[in-house]
Amino acid sequence: MFLELIIRGIAIGLVYALMGVGLALLSGVMRIINFAHGEFYMIGGYMAYYIISFFGLPFYLAVPGAMAVVFVIGAVFEKLLLSPIHTQAIEKPMDYALIMTFAALLFFRKLAALVFGPFYKKPPDYIEGEIQILGVTLSGGMVLAGLISALFIMGLALFLKKTWRGRSWRAITQSSRGARISGVDIGKESWIACGTACALAGAAGALVAPIFLVSPHCGGPPLTKSYEVMAIGGLGSLPGSLVAGLMLGVTETLGAFYISSAYRDAIGFVMMALFLLFRPRGLFGQK
Repeated sequence: MFLELIIRGIAIGLVYALMGVGLALLSGVMRIINFAHGEFYMIGGYMAYYIISFFGLPFYLAVPGAMAVVFVIGAVFEKLLLSPIHTQAIEKPMDYALIMTFAALLFFRKLAALVFGPFYKKPPDYIEGEIQILGVTLSGGMVLAGLISALFIMGLALFLKKTWRGRSWRAITQSSRGARISGVDIGKESWIACGTACALAGAAGALVAPIFLVSPHCGGPPLTKSYEVMAIGGLGSLPGSLVAGLMLGVTETLGAFYISSAYRDAIGFVMMALFLLFRPRGLFGQK
């Protein structure tokens, strides 16, 4: 039973990490906290549902399709609402970002309720039945979500390390002024990075849509998990987000079984509070 709980925790922790990695990327490149991050998770879930339901495509095409749609929405979101942050057209960019992203949260929720309706929607299971791992029986859908989340995270890590654009994003994270002097187009890289971060959230929503269902308000809990992952892992740290997501998933799963499932969400808050008290910069955050 203990091994089963650990593997379940790792699977859900990888999905948490995927959400946290997107938020960390946006925080590092644009230096903002996106309150609407959970709504892009919600949009990704809806897009996967409708791509499968209306077009009859398999999940391995529906998930990339949902990511593409969310990328475009995220890029437009940055160009229309967040671009004044890097153009230095406003006096207090952080305050502006908080207001704009919170307004976007409310807008997307209301729009989803009007367009998609207030009821839960569920795409068909991506993998029917259960699978065996190390002699442990697990939900095939949850294992699939964890594995694909891990692939996306590794893909992003390779992208940041090996490509010119990835190195540009890392340069912006270290010093936006230095990156600008080196010839990096901050405006262009910001909307691409924002679209990518939102697409990662959309991927998480699409992957777990058959498990947790989709509704206009389903983005709230994933947003909370993203903040917890970022606080534990360190602001803007992608490796920290991965480790923190795994820690959070395993700890919540063990706590829900051995203590009570009613305290699952409280466990994450306690972990975040402890890190904020005793290690405010998180596991891998900068001093």
